This record gives sequence, C-alpha cells and structure tokens, in this order.
Amino acid sequence: MDKEQSLSFNTLQYTPLDELTVTECFERLKLISQKATYKDVSVWLGRNANDYANWKRSNKLPFAEIIRKLLQERISLNWFFAPGYTLHEPSYAYTQGDYVKSSVVEEERKRRIEFLKAHKKIEPLLKVYGLQDDEKCMTLMLDAYFSTTDKWMEKSQALELVAKALALKPAIQRITREEDES
Repeated sequence: MDKEQSLSFNTLQYTPLDELTVTECFERLKLISQKATYKDVSVWLGRNANDYANWKRSNKLPFAEIIRKLLQERISLNWFFAPGYTLHEPSYAYTQGDYVKSSVVEEERKRRIEFLKAHKKIEPLLKVYGLQDDEKCMTLMLDAYFSTTDKWMEKSQALELVAKALALKPAIQRITREEDES
C-alpha cells in the first residue's frame, strides 16, 4: 500500500516543467524577447546579465521573473511552459458568497470603470463622424477598444479608424446621389 501511495504521489508531481532545461527555457525567451544572447534575456527579465550563468550552473529557473514578464507581454503561460499539451481551464460558477469576497467585487468594479472609460472615448468620435449612437456602432467601437493593445496601435488611433470606416458611405450610395443631382 505504501508503494502505491508513493507511486501515485510521484506521478502527480511530474509536469511538463520537469523536462524544461534552463537552456531550452532561455531559447524560448530569446524568441519572445527578440534578444540575441542569454545575457540580454536576463536583462530583459529585469535581472543582472551574469545571472544566467548562475541559473545554468544550479539548474534552477527564475520562475517569478519569467512568469511576471510573460504576463506583462501577454504571452500564454500554457503555451510557454507546456507546448503541445492540452490543458483545461477550470470552470467555476460564482456563488452568492463569492460576490462578498473583495477580489470578485474589485474585479467587477475594474471592468465597469474600463467600460466607462471606453464609452467616454467612443462617444465624442460618434458625434464627430455623424454616427448614430446605436447598438451596432457602439458594439463595433467597443470591440475595437477592448481588442486593441497599445503595442501595435494606440486605442485612440484604432477607434478613430473604425469611426472613419463606419462613417464612409457605400460607393453605390454616392454614385446614385451624384446621378440624381445631374
């Protein structure tokens, strides 16, 4: 019985992280960070350039720094630490008691504030481009706001482009109007 318990205990401890070496991890980090050397990756992680040699020698990874940087760069931890593995996200339904917890309440408050900020940026653009404040326009603009990260294009620029596109009249309407005027 002791063997069975220890056997199951050992198998539960095995994870894809057990296969991850310091070198392999830093090779992946080089791809993400677009750095040329392991020392540059160490600096990118916010550590000293010489720390890589220490990690390599001790065969220990700086998980806190790696996770913090991956989340900062919006990189999936599943993708980075367990490539090729199918992982499942736990599903959880909130109960009334959970809403009392400050973390859930705080998260909802942050989402409401973010929505209000988005609406505050969108509303003036609708007026400038003569767009109706209807559900369809608002949905498109909110989708643009929430799906844009400031790394590729600033939110304000993305919203401006979507508003301009929505304000464009289809070519057929312009041609018909021009024909009617002539």
